Amino acid sequence: MARRIPEERFDELIDGATEVFIANGYRRTQMADVAEAVGVAKGTLYGYVEGKEALFWLCLLWADRSGSVERPESLPVPTPRTGELSARVKGRLTEESVPPALAAALARPRAPDARAELEAVLRELYAMLDRYHRAIKLIDRCVDHPELGHLWQTLGREQSRAALARYLEKRIRAGQVRRVPNLRLAARLVIETLTTWAVHIRWDRCPEDHDPDEARENAIEFLVRGLLA
Repeated sequence: MARRIPEERFDELIDGATEVFIANGYRRTQMADVAEAVGVAKGTLYGYVEGKEALFWLCLLWADRSGSVERPESLPVPTPRTGELSARVKGRLTEESVPPALAAALARPRAPDARAELEAVLRELYAMLDRYHRAIKLIDRCVDHPELGHLWQTLGREQSRAALARYLEKRIRAGQVRRVPNLRLAARLVIETLTTWAVHIRWDRCPEDHDPDEARENAIEFLVRGLLA
């Protein structure tokens, strides 16, 4: 029998909906899919959100929360205005795409300690990916959303890759990082290696037990040793 979500709590709804969006993508997800995952009647969902767009908006807002979801002031949660979702995502991506350690390294012509600098850059990138792993996975799987595809490809992916490529180029010129055949591909390899272990491994279809701390240290050490001159 379908059960009703307590009105003061949206945690079950948002957690369930987030996993459905990640599994199916935006366009293929139906409200009936979410209702089944959460264990409520489809009509019940419309007491909480106006529709799929409003539900997706809530998932983006609360995917990586540290506590319980705050109950909205009024129900159902309205559909966001056109451009509101992309504006919020753009703002977050602009703030987070180039972490402070990478920005500081780019401002220096040469690293006083190449290993320490590179390790700090990678650790900060990893920490950011780990902190926002559900939102990252959600957007990555929902690039079929009409407002997100181009935004994710440019700001979400290209901006961080381009910044990392510039950093590698500066350190190669300084003789502190190995020469690579293609800087953009090298930057992509670094980011995707970190993303695999900080984000995607959580949704591995054939999971293997591992210590998350060991995975982080292994990935960072592997990249540091491979990149340093």
